[in-house]
Amino acid sequence: MLIAGWVLCTSAFHQSAIPPIFFGRNDSVYLFSQGKESLVVKHATAPAPSPDGKQLAFLREGNLYLWDLAKGTTKRCSELTERATDLPSHDVTPSWDDKSRFVLFSHADRYSVTRRGIDVKPMFGEEKSSRSIWNVYWYWLSKPPTKSGLSLFLGNSTSGSSSFSLASSLAAAFSPDGRRVAFCRNGDLWMASLEPSSIHGGIKEASWDEARVLASGTLEGGTRATNETSMIFRISWSPDGKLLALSSDRYGASGSSEVMILKTDHLSEKAASFSGSDASFIDGDRVVYTKASSRGQDVWVRSLDSGEEKLLISHASDPAVAK
Repeated sequence: MLIAGWVLCTSAFHQSAIPPIFFGRNDSVYLFSQGKESLVVKHATAPAPSPDGKQLAFLREGNLYLWDLAKGTTKRCSELTERATDLPSHDVTPSWDDKSRFVLFSHADRYSVTRRGIDVKPMFGEEKSSRSIWNVYWYWLSKPPTKSGLSLFLGNSTSGSSSFSLASSLAAAFSPDGRRVAFCRNGDLWMASLEPSSIHGGIKEASWDEARVLASGTLEGGTRATNETSMIFRISWSPDGKLLALSSDRYGASGSSEVMILKTDHLSEKAASFSGSDASFIDGDRVVYTKASSRGQDVWVRSLDSGEEKLLISHASDPAVAK
């Protein structure tokens, strides 16, 4: 894939080319390269190019699809029919491992919940309700763990004999070396440390240790796990793995969102923050992200070092940097 020749003119920015950027517009995915736009695939959201540059993962009505960039063909990878409609309408961007062997993606599932009283029975028998949560699925390209290639990576959990609790997990993103996965669980930032041999060795079930690394949902702007209003809906790693960009809607009540840039060796401190969403790293200093305006949404490029920014693509969202 060719590297674009469009160069930022502001002296505070690095004087280097902008790589090709996939982005969303009007329920379709486009490519911005060398200052020009071209349609890639219709009826698609949340583009995610593979590290080997051969395929583009995207979502369509909550299901995972792959677009072969050389052949121009589409493959449906999941058949998830229960898509919740009462959660925020984010299509969370899929994430590839470093060897382009499998993809993680988030899906909002709806669960039927039945609660039975222990000491006091409900007046009208069993109490039935439902709740929607996010789960993370993964799809194997070369050695699928199931016939469909799809399995649950981060799912829900239940506890108690008379209660039914659901842990919502989403926005899982592989580190550049494939050894860690950062994800959101009930509004907080979690990190899973993967055992590479359990995945790349072809074993059907991966093993990992996971831990909460930042209680971001408890910061100003909302409480954790309150109708998903404080969730992190996109996580992006810098190419060297030293920075994380978190796009959070914990200011959802005011209709705005925030990008937080964190150092992976000291996650409790912000390296930078600004209004916007869907941030994706170009390099260790520059990010592309979505910014709301009076005309809708646009894609901007920003220098983390200087704080300067420039409009890149009008009427666009969900930018993803080509590998």
